[in-house]
Amino acid sequence: MGLERQEQGRCVYMIECPRLEYLKIVDDVVYDSRRIENMPNLNEAHVDITQGVTHRFLRALASTRRLYLCVSLHSEVPSMVICFYRLVHLELSTCAQGWWELLTQMLQNSPKLASLKLTDEHELHFPSEETPDCWKQPSSIPDSLETFAWIGNKGRRGDSEVANFIIRNATRLKTATFLPQSNDVEAKYKMLKDLVSLTTPSIPCQLLFD
Repeated sequence: MGLERQEQGRCVYMIECPRLEYLKIVDDVVYDSRRIENMPNLNEAHVDITQGVTHRFLRALASTRRLYLCVSLHSEVPSMVICFYRLVHLELSTCAQGWWELLTQMLQNSPKLASLKLTDEHELHFPSEETPDCWKQPSSIPDSLETFAWIGNKGRRGDSEVANFIIRNATRLKTATFLPQSNDVEAKYKMLKDLVSLTTPSIPCQLLFD
């Protein structure tokens, strides 16, 4: 069950549902603390929160098989290693602050991940964040990753770096799908040309565009 309460003047939101299998949170309220505890049976989660999410909060989602995340992590809380040991499908919004850091952590710690989708679509109104050129690449990509899609790709330098890394290092990748956000035909052509240049005979990956 969910519980909102005051603790010494602080607004705290808690969820503890041991048998819960599906979770959806869409929230732009500012809480001093959010906690999810004891969810070992969670199969699917959709979390769209504008601010105040901590790594401890995300750790409670570790048992899920399908996960949608549009979250801005609390910068004052040090990161912790979270193993998403059952995660098969990840959809990550590229509009929240620090999404690229979260992507790095998820790729490193989701050993069964088969499908990755990056998207600029979200229910709450985040400003779109530019991917930095100094993106910290993950130390590894799951061997199980077979499909990669980027919906709303803007073709920025940082975005290209992320796409480049995934295509070149996902050894079992079968398809990579890109739906650029731009309606500019020339810009789309340049993006397509850049992405095609990433493929080599040693990378049997099919690139799909719209």
